[in-house]
Amino acid sequence: MAKNIIFILTEGDHDSAFIYRILKANGTETKHKVPIKDYPFPLNELIKNGIPSAPIEELNMEVARSRFMPSYIMQKDNNIISIYRVGGDSKDTIRINFIKSINALNIPDSDAIQAMEDVQVSILFFFDADDKGVDKRIEQIKKELKQSFPEIEAKNIDNLINKEIYLVEDINIGGFIFTELKKNTGLLEDLLIPLMRQGNDDIFDAAEKFLDIHETTTLFNGKIKYDETGAVKMKVNREKYAHKKSLVGTVGQLQVSGKSNTVCISDADYLNDEKIRSNTSCKDIYNFIQKAFLNFKELD
Repeated sequence: MAKNIIFILTEGDHDSAFIYRILKANGTETKHKVPIKDYPFPLNELIKNGIPSAPIEELNMEVARSRFMPSYIMQKDNNIISIYRVGGDSKDTIRINFIKSINALNIPDSDAIQAMEDVQVSILFFFDADDKGVDKRIEQIKKELKQSFPEIEAKNIDNLINKEIYLVEDINIGGFIFTELKKNTGLLEDLLIPLMRQGNDDIFDAAEKFLDIHETTTLFNGKIKYDETGAVKMKVNREKYAHKKSLVGTVGQLQVSGKSNTVCISDADYLNDEKIRSNTSCKDIYNFIQKAFLNFKELD
């Protein structure tokens, strides 16, 4: 029976957790207890390649932490979805090498070609628009794809547009850019927080008041910075303060104490199946992923 393997490449843990939660709400099951050898090709090979071949006691921590492994593996019908946290702009080399490694398994003189005959492979990029906008992010995806595929295929990539899926070198390729609703800029939290806040205004109002202490507390005296809009942009221990991420973490501690924002997103009841299935943005994301195995077209 044919298998459809969808590799989702996200910038961060929050993106991965949100996509996982959307898929789970739409009947996709987690498949983490399956032995690696029993995952379909090429997923099993890619996971094995990410596991160090040297004895673990011989590895240093830098090497051990650098292994490229999926955050979630899920399944719905014959569709296997593997979600990876890759990183942002500076991690383009990781994405490029990942695509090259998949494409290398599909060359005619490889033993792997027999295994690929009943497998459809898709690679989906998820990026924040940030202040760059959707078009800039799509251009970034095109640039990385042109470095990932042979020159003969790369010329077709220029037709790629947001939220569509195309066939390149027998692999389905697509990109989805997170934006604030009805805007061309923004990030994941612009979709996530209104959804979490729905029905929980009292909690979020209190959390906002608590976070306002950044502007008055002596703990951060002299470390408060402001951007051109007047919003707080504070650096502590070289990390930029992100109000929306702090807001998610603050409200999350009411239910999943001591857990990271990732767990707040994937497990806390601020998101539930009913909210997700009725939300326009969540439906948009799920419909895009569905296109990877329901409807794809060749680039002209």
